[in-house]
Amino acid sequence: MLTLSHVCKRYPGGIEALRDVSLAIERGQLVLVEGDSGAGKSTLLRLLGAIELPSSGSVLVDGQNTRALGRRALAALRRQFGVIFQDQKLLFDRSAFENVMLPLDIGGFERREAQRRARAALDKVGLLHKEKALPVALSGGEQQRLCIARAIVHRPRVIVADEPTGNLDETHAQRVLEMLDSFNALGVTMIVSTHDRMARERLDGRRIRLQAGTLSEASAAVA
Repeated sequence: MLTLSHVCKRYPGGIEALRDVSLAIERGQLVLVEGDSGAGKSTLLRLLGAIELPSSGSVLVDGQNTRALGRRALAALRRQFGVIFQDQKLLFDRSAFENVMLPLDIGGFERREAQRRARAALDKVGLLHKEKALPVALSGGEQQRLCIARAIVHRPRVIVADEPTGNLDETHAQRVLEMLDSFNALGVTMIVSTHDRMARERLDGRRIRLQAGTLSEASAAVA
């Protein structure tokens, strides 16, 4: 479903975040991306989610090369993904409900269907009773669950989660991991970057490791 072939990613100033990375991810797989801070995990996830494009090499999503797509085709491709950012990227001037509605508004969903989906997603993460609350009124764990609701509301085929438990206490982290596990059990392809020991122990899937921008280690699914 997702294939990287000899991918490099360079940023201004000569910073090379990824070097010659090749990787294939099958539909429905759960992949844990491990590595130290600065190893290139977030960059890899942004490339896999078509948020950024590689400097060289190719990223294929169902055979479509992200570098070869026009703006509209790339936007349509991105709608297949649900993304959970490390820094959340919530809109703090909008309610929880409005934050979850945003991907549906962008996707052109009919208003009544969009509202139904938004409330169902909030209910799934246990936040329906706080649909009118602004993010600033939510705890850190609630804000992270709101990000998950926004990521799943359009029923994506792939969820990309960048350090989803990085700022959470153990109780809230456990709940987030259970939700991610349940989505994968329904057939959603899941790619999670983490250096959290609990996440590595709780999520059972294929593991890959990045070291200084290079894919240095890979293992089969953990039994």
